[in-house]
Amino acid sequence: MSWTEFELLNQKEREEFTRCCAYIMARTYVPRDTPNMTISKEYSFIQSKFPLFDEYLALSGWRIYLDRTLAVIYVRNIEGFNKLRLDKLTTLIIITMRLIFEEKRMDGGTLNAGLITVGELLTKMINEFSLLPKKPNNRELKDSLRILEQHNIIYKMSDNYDDMECKIKILPSIAVAIPNDRCRTVYEKLRAEEEENSDENNDEGSID
Repeated sequence: MSWTEFELLNQKEREEFTRCCAYIMARTYVPRDTPNMTISKEYSFIQSKFPLFDEYLALSGWRIYLDRTLAVIYVRNIEGFNKLRLDKLTTLIIITMRLIFEEKRMDGGTLNAGLITVGELLTKMINEFSLLPKKPNNRELKDSLRILEQHNIIYKMSDNYDDMECKIKILPSIAVAIPNDRCRTVYEKLRAEEEENSDENNDEGSID
């Protein structure tokens, strides 16, 4: 690897390079837009030094991508290591959000149109998509939403996930995390599992 470009960086830029490497490795996704609709410092810097990040991360088995359409920069491990394992509730939530995001795009919304409340999310999961029989407990719900927030899949726009009116912005990075074909496949599988569980519970509760 040629370090010529790195050597040309001043001290402040080198520090920012180190910080942005740590940031993207921890977050996976770096959306262009911040919650305040300004351009992310990390996105701007990584984009401006993209070849350098590409060479540096490749040394440790990582690839960095820039999706200009979705305005998201993200990393993937070449060998498939370091994948985040989601529990079932978090999986149900991210699939629901992915479906909502696509609905809003199909309705002519922009990439930044995916704004919902916690209450609306749960209504979709329980009543419309039939992925949950009832509202999960608050601790599990908050833990799941925080995981997605930590990886820049969502932004919390209000103070507390306990509040059903808490606003959440679904970020374009969700379309990278779950492509359309995979989303539909996983959704159908999860819904079938929920219907099977519901039938079993009904059988157990019946009296001959």
